[in-house]
Amino acid sequence: MATFCVNGGLKLTTGLLTAASSLVPKYMAIGSGTTTAAVTDTTLTTEYTTGTWTGYARVTGTATQTTTTTSDDTAQWVGSWTAPGSETVAEAGNFDALTAGNLFVHGNFTGVALSSGDTLQVTVTVQFTN
Repeated sequence: MATFCVNGGLKLTTGLLTAASSLVPKYMAIGSGTTTAAVTDTTLTTEYTTGTWTGYARVTGTATQTTTTTSDDTAQWVGSWTAPGSETVAEAGNFDALTAGNLFVHGNFTGVALSSGDTLQVTVTVQFTN
């Protein structure tokens, strides 16, 4: 299991800092993939976009600036989904577009089994340190 700000995420960050891009990675996604996340990833392994999760794919995460060590050193996005059926979620990430787009952070974890009506909340945080 791993979580990375992937190579594409580094490009998004420098693009925002230099105003070469205005695409913010605010769209959050979940999936069932169990392959270990890597810095070279450009997508989730198995993003929920079909089957019982149709319509529950990406959501616009609520973005905030938070403090981990130094004031406002962490960017955070929170997204929520309600399960339309029984599924297991084992990965999450955020993108700069509601469909397709560039992956910013990809993390995988021990699967969380959901039943119909369960709510899942995912928080992605990126801390900047010096």
